[in-house]
Amino acid sequence: MSRAAARRRLILPLDVDTTREADRLVRTLAGEVGLFKIGKQLFMHAGPDAVRRVHAKGGEVFLDLKFHDIPQTVALAGVEAARLGVRMFNVHAAGGAAMMTAAVTAVADVCRRERLRRPLLLAVTVLTSLGDVDLRRVGVAATSARQVVRLARLAM
Repeated sequence: MSRAAARRRLILPLDVDTTREADRLVRTLAGEVGLFKIGKQLFMHAGPDAVRRVHAKGGEVFLDLKFHDIPQTVALAGVEAARLGVRMFNVHAAGGAAMMTAAVTAVADVCRRERLRRPLLLAVTVLTSLGDVDLRRVGVAATSARQVVRLARLAM
């Protein structure tokens, strides 16, 4: 694999407390990684400006907020993520087919209409922190491995 190909595959999490720390990481590593992951911590600290700051320094963004809500709400959140220019964002597959379909459709429509680059939409299946016992406690009888497969098929 070439260095450029390897670089495109690297995602650096900006799991930091301040925009100053995030800015330093992006400034230092923008030429070395493909995407910077903005999760709940940084997004709650800086909001959409966190995405704009990464873009201003030449970086691309994976918005890791794991949207999970009613279909209309997730679709509208996805539209705003696309308008922010994120390269990818994610939803929880457990939100169901209607929710995922609404997000895909709304994002495709707004990107076509507004001539935006269409972000990659990822579906989260089972959080890595959840085991079989945790799933049973929330009413999922399947093992985590089976639930991952079930939700991945639903997402496809």
